[in-house]
Amino acid sequence: MAIRVPEELGPSNQVGELLAIKEAVEAVPTNAPLRIFSDSKYAIDGLTKNLHRWQDEGFHTVKNGQLFELTAAVIRTRKAPTTFTWVKGHSGVAGNEAADRLAAEGSRKPDNYNMNTEVSESVLLPGAKLQVMTQAKAYRIIRKIKMEKPAYQLLMARRATTINLGNAREAATGADGITPEPRKIWMSTRHKDISRSIRFFLWMLIHDGYKVGAYWDGIPNHSQRGKCAQCKRNSMEHILTVCSIPGQKEVWDIASEMWRLKTGKDMRPTVAQIMAGGATELGNPGTTRLYKILITESAHLIWRLRNERVIQRKRPASLPEIRNRWLKIINNRLAIDCAMTNGFKFEKKALKMSLVKKTWKSTLKNERTLAKDWPKTVGVLVGVG
Repeated sequence: MAIRVPEELGPSNQVGELLAIKEAVEAVPTNAPLRIFSDSKYAIDGLTKNLHRWQDEGFHTVKNGQLFELTAAVIRTRKAPTTFTWVKGHSGVAGNEAADRLAAEGSRKPDNYNMNTEVSESVLLPGAKLQVMTQAKAYRIIRKIKMEKPAYQLLMARRATTINLGNAREAATGADGITPEPRKIWMSTRHKDISRSIRFFLWMLIHDGYKVGAYWDGIPNHSQRGKCAQCKRNSMEHILTVCSIPGQKEVWDIASEMWRLKTGKDMRPTVAQIMAGGATELGNPGTTRLYKILITESAHLIWRLRNERVIQRKRPASLPEIRNRWLKIINNRLAIDCAMTNGFKFEKKALKMSLVKKTWKSTLKNERTLAKDWPKTVGVLVGVG
């Protein structure tokens, strides 16, 4: 059997593997024992050791939750045992190699597959258990449900968002000419290499959700708020890339200084490139990762400096202060990376030392004298400042 994953499911390897399990379960008589061999730990773990916890949370906190819920319900209808065995991918296992060929065949098929979503209510366990709920978890679930409603989606699909999203997609177009889908841009705002405090900033930036510039034009006695005190105009583009008040230029100057150490190039991004920072791929994993860190941390610092000056009415930051704040942020990211290589402490969340070394290569102070396992040491700093 070879099928193409429907676009509404968000085609990916993980979705394809999970859908394949669902189809296999439905194709086998319920009274016949079924043993499934798969190289997807994601799918196997989700249908075994993670299943009870996700069920208790109503599958709201997990990506592809609806598909996991349907697959688990289909398995629950079976009378005979269903077991899972993990096999290493691309290791010559005949069944696994055949599955890869079928997956490739399915990707070439037309998008006309209709997934069966009819499952007996007796095997569905809708909703989340109150006993396992926390305030933070309830907030995330309620927000997710709200964001999935058509009315909310329609509200967010306004003209400014559409324009910004299009610009971000174009900015993230790779050397191969492939333009990322809107879904990838949205997902990139929550990329693991982007600080949690910055994810909402990027989301609001794409939605044009901040109250700057033209927002104030139609509000009596407040039109002055829409203009920069020095440049007499305002927009997110102006704030992040143009404004002559100390802040944006100085931040991009030092970001460029570090980026030149890595690539020999300046970092003078457009707003679209900032929006697409998490989705941009530069070929080399380390270079790509450092780019995501520098462009998002720098843009967010510029925004914070502006808010301190305009909203909190603080004095404009001095040039040394701006430089020191940027260095503190980036050195803190470096220190976190080093700490996260501790596999004993962070287990599955730990970073590979090789990735950390590739990320910061050519940017460190006294780099030639550092030990090979420098991420395990304390006090390593970036080589600018």
